[in-house]
Amino acid sequence: MIGYTVIEHLSRTRRYDTYEVWSHERACSCVAKALRAERSDATDALRAEAELLLELRHPHIVRGFEMLDGPVLVMETLPGETLAHLLASRSLDDDEVAWLGLHVASALQYLHGRGFLHLDVKPSNVIASDGRAVLIDLSLARPPGRYKPGLGTWCNLAPEQARGDELTAAADVWGLGTVLFEAATGRAAFEDDAEATSWATGDQLDAGFPQLDGPAPPATGALATAIDACLAPDPADRPSLPELAAELVAHAPGARAW
Repeated sequence: MIGYTVIEHLSRTRRYDTYEVWSHERACSCVAKALRAERSDATDALRAEAELLLELRHPHIVRGFEMLDGPVLVMETLPGETLAHLLASRSLDDDEVAWLGLHVASALQYLHGRGFLHLDVKPSNVIASDGRAVLIDLSLARPPGRYKPGLGTWCNLAPEQARGDELTAAADVWGLGTVLFEAATGRAAFEDDAEATSWATGDQLDAGFPQLDGPAPPATGALATAIDACLAPDPADRPSLPELAAELVAHAPGARAW
């Protein structure tokens, strides 16, 4: 990569390798998301993610800097850790859950206003740093519509994603609900299945979906009613993002409703 020096390899998925790199132009560390050589079939997906990310400007969405030949998407380096890593050691208190929900809801509201759904809202796609939550990984972002069954991550996708029904903003409300449920209770609303998580990459596996068998268990804590509403099986019964924010703001000191 001209203009960059690789510092270290950070992670590998079925489609991508992610690196910490040094930008000589910016004189700072950046994150580079590179397509794996054997996954040329995902070139268009990475280019579409880059095109979208480079247009977005929101304090709770990771910033994209540029797209390089390869293709390679260069993004800002975010301090902190993924929410998934944080939740492996502790759950959050009510204030923290409320702020988390407000930050991610704000990011999703902005993204929806640009005509896209995220469709992969989960703890590993949220960076937590000093009380700030930032949404990352827009590789599955698409306009509202109907897509193949199971698009998303197995344990976080909405029932309508599992079925391949029409997807609306309510699908992301469900995803946010799974994040808030896990943050508040310390456990997933629907347990992860290691053999099914590659649905997020678009590689179809023969896996059942507990979201279609019944509702999530009740949440706990002061925000239980709001979280349970996000996980309503029928999309029409879920709150809108502004409605959810109005519920969360009472538990976030100093916050204001939209």
